[in-house]
Amino acid sequence: MPTVEERIRALWSTRTDDESEYVPASYTFSTSSSTRRTLVKFMLAAISTTGLFLWLNRPQIQVTPKIVVSGTPIAAAPIAVTSTNIVIDVEGKVHFPGLRTLPSDARVADAIAAAGGTLPGVPKGTVNLAARLSDGQLLIVGQVAGAGVASGDQGNSSQTNQISLNSATESDFESLPGVGPVLANRILTWRTQHGSFSSIEDLQNVPGIGPKVFANLSSYVTL
Repeated sequence: MPTVEERIRALWSTRTDDESEYVPASYTFSTSSSTRRTLVKFMLAAISTTGLFLWLNRPQIQVTPKIVVSGTPIAAAPIAVTSTNIVIDVEGKVHFPGLRTLPSDARVADAIAAAGGTLPGVPKGTVNLAARLSDGQLLIVGQVAGAGVASGDQGNSSQTNQISLNSATESDFESLPGVGPVLANRILTWRTQHGSFSSIEDLQNVPGIGPKVFANLSSYVTL
């Protein structure tokens, strides 16, 4: 009985190099001319679709239109700035009489506090601390005995006790409306430096006595 090796050698010895392997007809692929045309059409359609897709999705360049404005520019009207502060002349029985700058909604109590508060001896209830103030107002704190002028009032009373500018003492001057220790001392200093007052209008030469204060004092003094 031939061995396996002898069988393999017998198989190789019976096959020649010229022999070709048989391939069944069902394994072959052949295309006709119509089939090739159909394939070409599909390929062209695919290429066209791809190109159209790429063209539609290309980057877009945004062009900003240039706006040209003609005509004469209109200047904006200046905005008026409303002051929120007022200036009050606080005089009388306070520690620091004079001008005080306060908010526009300030009350009499605010003006007195800004002037250092009232001096000792000023009776309570003589000043309406809740009264509103206005710009340029003269606020007189305290009451002059016999003068009939209430604290905080503006103007003069018909009942006046006049004092002599050339003979009054410091306490006499302090009894005048709107005159405190500081202003009374200034009046005495001016009288000492100039000898005497030649007219009541000379009071306006004393530092701290302006037109408003003088108008309030003129009916209370004489030479």
